[in-house]
Amino acid sequence: MKRSYSQFRSKSDISDAGPNLSSARKVSPHHPMAKRATRVTGSFDHPILPHPPRKTVIPAMDFLSCYAIAVNEVNASGGRIVTSPTNGASGIIPAVLKYIVEFVSDDPEKSIMTFLLTASAIGMLFKRGSTISAAEGGCQAEVGVACSMASAGFAACMGGCNSISRNGFASRRDWHRQVFYMFYAHPIYLHTIEHNLGLTCDPIDGLVQVPCIERNSLGAVKAITAAQLSLASDGVYSVTLDEAIEAMRVTAADMSVKYKETSLSGLATSVKIPLTVPAC
Repeated sequence: MKRSYSQFRSKSDISDAGPNLSSARKVSPHHPMAKRATRVTGSFDHPILPHPPRKTVIPAMDFLSCYAIAVNEVNASGGRIVTSPTNGASGIIPAVLKYIVEFVSDDPEKSIMTFLLTASAIGMLFKRGSTISAAEGGCQAEVGVACSMASAGFAACMGGCNSISRNGFASRRDWHRQVFYMFYAHPIYLHTIEHNLGLTCDPIDGLVQVPCIERNSLGAVKAITAAQLSLASDGVYSVTLDEAIEAMRVTAADMSVKYKETSLSGLATSVKIPLTVPAC
């Protein structure tokens, strides 16, 4: 990995901060402080790991999850984010892109361009062939599509299309030709959208917080895993890109309105959270 972990604090430093963090969370729902959330700010160069050291440590994946959660926390607290492709799924694409820049790429500027162009091409296909709105297709249309976009961008940066990596983008037409060849002959999106079909949008209390924030974290991890599985395969698939998008469109049409951003069923009705307790 590119990042060195020698600059992180020791275990004693982390444990010393523990009581302060835990005491900050123990606020009664009826306490005046519970009416307004404490704004937590930070930076990507934070001196401690996202989680205290464990027996099985995967630091890069911890950072990937933190990147996704951070973006959605900003969105939930009223901050400014980029709808990529939507607010509810805004953490997946920047998390995977930040992961590439920090842990994978030797040429960040080129990787950013490759990632964003590839991800946007896949997002455009889903938008034209189906939908990217949870109000129309549930969470499969938001997190599912964002996961596919991020997976495609990651695969492109990892050399999913050798001609792109070797020759760059000679022209817009050449870039489109290479990207579409890559995803019709080597459909990386399948491991993501196939396993997000039917994903419901049932946010608790109608807020884009639970389960939306953690779902972005899992979506970012799934995007990278899907790209790695596809790049390691022999390129033979039974489902095409058009068929997957059509399946998503049909699933969205058949899905009950209760699971389309209305909070009328699912987690929204089975889980009760006090309104006075801020989630972000």
